[in-house]
Amino acid sequence: MAGVVGRLFQMLVDIYGEIGLNSLEKVVKKREGQEVELEFEALNTTITFTLSKTRLTPRAGKSDKAVTTVILKVPREELLTSFNYFIRTKNNIFGLIKAASRFFFTRKIKIKGSLGGGLTLWRLLFIGDHPMYKKKEIKKS
Repeated sequence: MAGVVGRLFQMLVDIYGEIGLNSLEKVVKKREGQEVELEFEALNTTITFTLSKTRLTPRAGKSDKAVTTVILKVPREELLTSFNYFIRTKNNIFGLIKAASRFFFTRKIKIKGSLGGGLTLWRLLFIGDHPMYKKKEIKKS
């Protein structure tokens, strides 16, 4: 399951992160080449993401040179709803505050190491600004 989540994150960034809303160059900036670990306590596994201005690269397992470890303390049943929440969050200061109040302050997410590295990983997933999430107006004929 963790491998599928890592691949999902990569596909989301590849497909929706290139249109200027969530540009990798804008979000990653000087963190290019850094490795961020995402540890799932419920699944007892870890995925390592290598941050790049061109592509987010996941791989299974821990890293020897990880800058940050993000520990996700969400029960297995709530993992998909948590990911859905992150994906639908807008990439702005209000979205970040909203996500932090729901997960970081309630200790569902713990960040060891560089706070900036952990936030960069999550900001890459915040694609709530994408036009597919806008409400469409229905024209009456």
